[in-house]
Amino acid sequence: MDFRCSHRGFKTALVLKLLFMMLLEIEAESFHQTPENCDKNVKLEGDTGSFTNPGGYKGYSNNTYCSWVIYTVFNGRIEVTFHDFDLEWSKTCKPYDYVRVTDKCNGSSTWSENLEDEEDGYCGKREMFRVTSRCNNIRIEFKSDDSLTGKGFNATYKIIRDLKKPEIVSFCENKTANCSEMKEATQGETIRLLCNLYAYPVAEVEWYVRGLNKSGADQQIDTLQNRMQNFRNGTLVIHNLRRNDTGWFRCFASNTVGNDSATVYLRVKEYCKCPKTIHANWYSIPPYIRGKGSYKPGGLFPLLLEKIVARCCGNCTGGDGESEISYVNRRDNLVDIKKSENLNELDTITFPISGKKGDREYQNNNKFMPLIGSPGVAFIVVDDPPGTSANAVFNSVLSGWPVLVLTLLMALLSGIVMWSLDTWYNPDEFPRSFIKGSAEGFWWAFVTMTTVGYGDRSPRGPASRIFAIFWVLIGLVITSIFTGVVTTSLTAITLSTDVKIYGTKIGAVANSTEYRLGINKNARMEPYHDLESIVKPLKDRNLKGALIDTYVAGEMSELNSPELRVNKIIDHNTYYGVVFGQGRLAKRKFQECFEDYVLSNQADIFKTVKEKTTPMEKPKESAAVERSSGLFDASSNLYQNSVYTCVGLLLFFAACGLIWDYGYMRHWKKKVEMEELELLGGPGYEMAKRNLDMMDSLMHEVQEFYENWTKRLDEMTLKHEEQQRQQAKQKK
Repeated sequence: MDFRCSHRGFKTALVLKLLFMMLLEIEAESFHQTPENCDKNVKLEGDTGSFTNPGGYKGYSNNTYCSWVIYTVFNGRIEVTFHDFDLEWSKTCKPYDYVRVTDKCNGSSTWSENLEDEEDGYCGKREMFRVTSRCNNIRIEFKSDDSLTGKGFNATYKIIRDLKKPEIVSFCENKTANCSEMKEATQGETIRLLCNLYAYPVAEVEWYVRGLNKSGADQQIDTLQNRMQNFRNGTLVIHNLRRNDTGWFRCFASNTVGNDSATVYLRVKEYCKCPKTIHANWYSIPPYIRGKGSYKPGGLFPLLLEKIVARCCGNCTGGDGESEISYVNRRDNLVDIKKSENLNELDTITFPISGKKGDREYQNNNKFMPLIGSPGVAFIVVDDPPGTSANAVFNSVLSGWPVLVLTLLMALLSGIVMWSLDTWYNPDEFPRSFIKGSAEGFWWAFVTMTTVGYGDRSPRGPASRIFAIFWVLIGLVITSIFTGVVTTSLTAITLSTDVKIYGTKIGAVANSTEYRLGINKNARMEPYHDLESIVKPLKDRNLKGALIDTYVAGEMSELNSPELRVNKIIDHNTYYGVVFGQGRLAKRKFQECFEDYVLSNQADIFKTVKEKTTPMEKPKESAAVERSSGLFDASSNLYQNSVYTCVGLLLFFAACGLIWDYGYMRHWKKKVEMEELELLGGPGYEMAKRNLDMMDSLMHEVQEFYENWTKRLDEMTLKHEEQQRQQAKQKK
């Protein structure tokens, strides 16, 4: 029995404990829990509220600091109530765990000492207590040290305001004092007039219309048509503004303490076809538009757009007046101006953007209007490196080696045949030996095939002469074939000046018409941010070519280089025009005026384009002429190496010849002279001299004998002829 009673008592105590804990949880949830990572000077807003120590009323951490600030806009006081309070106890709270409540009044820049009687703050375990500020600005500080802690605190606050009659301070959105008393809006728009005021209790606000006379009589707001809405809290909304809504509006606020009023002037401007400022979203690309700063640029687009804006926008006298184009929003490249956030800006025009002549929309989001037609896309290529033609000549000669091998084989065969046919008739020139005779035959066949022969070898037999006739004809054909192979290669090198786009590495501005054209023609496209960054890779031959608009290429002085030339002009139906952002410029009325101006002033536009563009310079010589003249390019490595090699060999052999003459030959001559001197001084010299004298004497006698007998022979011949003539006469 005692056991059952004790068991029931345990269950009852457990239930009561659980109920007590639930009540504590519910009570804790009724207070706004401050997070553990509390910041300094946390602002508490609202007329009433609650807060706790960091982490809530369940214990706090060591070395914690947090502060809360409560402020009311006009005269009043703030009452803070601590419902639960449990901190570390000490005689002087400030060095340990404490809560301090201070205020800042009368324009002071520093916080006061702790309010009430506790100078060092509040600590320990306390029953519910209240602290009230002396003005409209209060701060609550909480700090813990590195020793003992408690549960913390739960606190609430409420603002005790003094009664205040309405005070209208501003008509601005941010309640700025001394704001302008004039508001502007455009016909057809919606405007919200704000009457910002301070009052307690809350004031009721009415709006009245006074028309153009500021001191005129008040008229009730027309709310029957739901065009004007008075929310009684200082806000007046007017929909679908009309020109006759222009005038003075009076805000009247009142409460149980008093009232106040103020007037604001509303000017409803005429709805203009164009905004006052048209923002240009552009980048420099001469001749369409050129400029480096935010000042007004030059080029075709600014010149034509100024005329179009003057024509289509006119002078809106009841609104903003004449419209003007602002060129502040200059971008670095085409990619930047095509970003959606730039294209869709209010009252913005983006140019130059490429499109087709019949296009009226851009990317299905924005209006587009073509303005200037492009003559085409220039395919600019870089010449081959110096020496390419010379290397091609050398390679073309080497490529004819099969014909050369066939020629040598036929010459060897012809030499053997000639030896076999003519060695019996001409053994001196074609010896009976097979090796020597065939070698002489090969020499005869080769020189006869390439020229008409030297005459040092010639056939004697009839069969060999007939074979020689056929061989001469065959040699002409073989030589012509080899010459034709080399000539064909040189002709192909000279005339192959057209560079194919497909498969070629070509540069263009990223996301441009030229870039898309190259992609469509299956080129290996390299994207670049701007045109200037294409020139260097092109000249360095990292690119074979570049696709650039013809007008733009004519303006780029960087392309006037002897190593660059226009390979072809690709006809591409492209127009450069304007993309319109959000706002009035995208309306149908302005678009129709723009298009009508372009269609009716085509002649003037063409004239302007002709005057403001620079045609591309024509090369002095065609690519074929330049390539043919560069077949033996003096700047090529092949030519220079050949010249240097020949000069080196010439100097080497000349040096060898000089060494031969002034070295070996001089020594040899001296030796011969010494031998001759030795011979003159010996006995053989006298004998040789006598022999020479005897030889001279004999030669003289023989010559004399020859002359005498010749003379006598001539005399006898004449005498015989005379006798024959006399006998002939006697017979007659």
